[in-house]
Amino acid sequence: MAIKRVQISAQDLVTGMFVSGLDRPWSQTPFPLQGFHIKDARDIEKVKSFSVHVYIDVTRGRSPPPGTRIFSTESDGDSSEKAEAPELYDLPHRRIDPRNQAATPPKPIDIRQGVYRKTVPLRLEAARAEAIVRELKGQLTLLHKQIAKGRLTNAEGLKKSVDDMVASVLRCPDAFNWLMRLRHTDLHTYDHALRTSMLSAQFGRYAGMSKEDIALLAMGALLKDVGKIGIPKSILKSSRRSVEEEDVYRSFVDHGVEILRTIENLDPKVITVVRYHCERYDGSGFPQGVGGGQIPLHARIVGIATEYDAISSPRESLHPVAPSRAVSLIYNMRDKRFQEDLVVKFIQSIGLYPTGTIVELTTGDLGIVMEQNPDSRLSPTIAVLDRSPDADELGDGCVFIDLKDEAAARQILTASGRANIASVPKVTIARDLEPDVYDVNLLAVSDAFLNTSSTRRKASAGKPETRGLLASLKDKLFK
Repeated sequence: MAIKRVQISAQDLVTGMFVSGLDRPWSQTPFPLQGFHIKDARDIEKVKSFSVHVYIDVTRGRSPPPGTRIFSTESDGDSSEKAEAPELYDLPHRRIDPRNQAATPPKPIDIRQGVYRKTVPLRLEAARAEAIVRELKGQLTLLHKQIAKGRLTNAEGLKKSVDDMVASVLRCPDAFNWLMRLRHTDLHTYDHALRTSMLSAQFGRYAGMSKEDIALLAMGALLKDVGKIGIPKSILKSSRRSVEEEDVYRSFVDHGVEILRTIENLDPKVITVVRYHCERYDGSGFPQGVGGGQIPLHARIVGIATEYDAISSPRESLHPVAPSRAVSLIYNMRDKRFQEDLVVKFIQSIGLYPTGTIVELTTGDLGIVMEQNPDSRLSPTIAVLDRSPDADELGDGCVFIDLKDEAAARQILTASGRANIASVPKVTIARDLEPDVYDVNLLAVSDAFLNTSSTRRKASAGKPETRGLLASLKDKLFK
């Protein structure tokens, strides 16, 4: 049959090509669902800001020039939509038990959108959420100390803190994400568990799950690694384990299950999440190597959240990637390591530019995503960072713009001395950046955001509220 679609790098796009597929869901981009022609260089730049690899339809547009690297091809009648992009992230090898690869596929998850509405702005929820995070870390520390001393009794204190966290996520889904990415940036032992718990709860909220189910997701994610207490630190920290060391490492799941069984009044469903959160859809996980519908739903969700954080967090990965690339990598795992519809819905729940993402605007400025617009996820509130006079380093100030209100954003940027605004067709996010590329004082930026009230920021169109980051810290510490 004649070749119809070919997969190429987004870097190799040229004018006249017809883009018929991306390496991420169409719903996470501003592009039309049915595909589009590349008309000019701006179209190419826009595609590159959202995708690493794309499919082009050679029957509807220009073919790749000679010498272009082709990753895959599809012929007429070949409707293979699952293998859009190759594996881009080198994860530890997992031995697959062929007996479990043919497991019964699970039913698609029932998504009930609109069940929860944002009722409290981030600015107001932040302080309450920060107190909950401190309490959660305290409860986790206490739990681990009890386990180490063999005096474990119950986890009622942790359960109450989880319930408080869920209530906060329901009121304002960005508050915990904002805290974990912008304020709690230390190397605390439990940050990975907290971020995974927050991501899982965020998904549950997006899917319209019951409060009880969301709390189950959050609790299971918090306790998923408790069994690592019994694993030697040398093995936990090793990036290259031998087969024997890998087997020891993987034993943390069974060890954690045994520990949790000793806790009084702990919901057995939480233990089930811990038992299965390392299993994978294609049977490549551990410890049992089960797949498909044999993995309980809550464990499937926590597994995706765990993998996403491992890829995108500077405190979990030696080479963390930007959120959009992490989304692409997770999307490549659909129908392999993870259930396809769960992957798509998870990506929709976190958005392309989560709070705390460092981005480059079409103006050339660098900024940090501060707060999401629930009905316009590609147009969040941005802290636009000042640059020092030599333009090579970041200054100590910022202005805040809401990309949903482009007219006001233009006024603020113009008044702050950005002379090139008039030549920029649209003020928007051009791309996100790797999290460890720039040395940005995230704590100071978040303080400046909290110290700038909504009323003052709206009134400052044309008179930007530029807060020196050091000044903001002084105000907080010495007021």
